[in-house]
Amino acid sequence: MSTRKWLRMSWWNAVMVVVVLIAAVIMAVLDRWGVAGIFVIVGVGLAASAIYARSGRASDLTRLNATEYIDERDRTVGTHALAIVGVVALVLTMVVFVVGTVLLDPGSPMFFVLWAQVILLVIAWMIANFVALRRS
Repeated sequence: MSTRKWLRMSWWNAVMVVVVLIAAVIMAVLDRWGVAGIFVIVGVGLAASAIYARSGRASDLTRLNATEYIDERDRTVGTHALAIVGVVALVLTMVVFVVGTVLLDPGSPMFFVLWAQVILLVIAWMIANFVALRRS
């Protein structure tokens, strides 16, 4: 039985729901109940959205927002939309990085988080370009 039929959502959405719910548990263990509650609401919302998107009653926009593609058209539009999100993420990351390097002390833990975010995003971009070229 495939993950898609068993969970009634794509593996991507299943991973996202699990990660968000793990974050909720971590926040609860750290006694941050408000944040834990928000993570639970987000996790349940993600799962409900993904399941509804697969129901056959969902609009194109709902399926795209839930990344539950049913045909090649959905995949093509979703790929273009995610490419735009990637460009926006790169620009925002660079803006936050520049602001952070100006405002934060070089020894600050957040300073290292900003560096790691930029480096990992650039690595992900290079890998994505490599994979996309190999597939085309």
